Amino acid sequence: MKTLVIFYSRTGRTRKVAEQLSVLLGADKEELLENESRKGVKGFLMGGRDAWKGNLSSLKPLQFDPANYDLTVLAGPVWAFTMCPAIRTYIQAHCDKIKRAAFICTQGGSGAVRAFAEMEKTLGKAPANTLTLIDKDIDRDLTAAQINTFAQALRVG
Repeated sequence: MKTLVIFYSRTGRTRKVAEQLSVLLGADKEELLENESRKGVKGFLMGGRDAWKGNLSSLKPLQFDPANYDLTVLAGPVWAFTMCPAIRTYIQAHCDKIKRAAFICTQGGSGAVRAFAEMEKTLGKAPANTLTLIDKDIDRDLTAAQINTFAQALRVG
């Protein structure tokens, strides 16, 4: 099964997860990069506002086309109890090319359930699987077993 891992990471946590998963699945991976900066307090606040309002972001050009993959894993942080603008933008732009999807959300506390519902609604189809990871567990390297179990489920399903 040919797999693509698409991810957005402001802090590096989601990047860490995406890199681990792509190795386990032998997948191609691509980071979504925004044309605007999300650094610092201002970037944090504006990102939360944009997520809450359902705003899209301007993304830099991408290398991989999800139409060439059997499975696309979409990974991003929860911002303001929903998906971040970069993931929303990607899903809206590529929903017709994604054959099968799985979702990962990284979060400080809560919001993944709503984020997954928004991702599913935007994509127009249910994910094959979902994974929620807590930021402090990622920071402490306590998520390897969860990521491995998720990867195994995707290989089987």
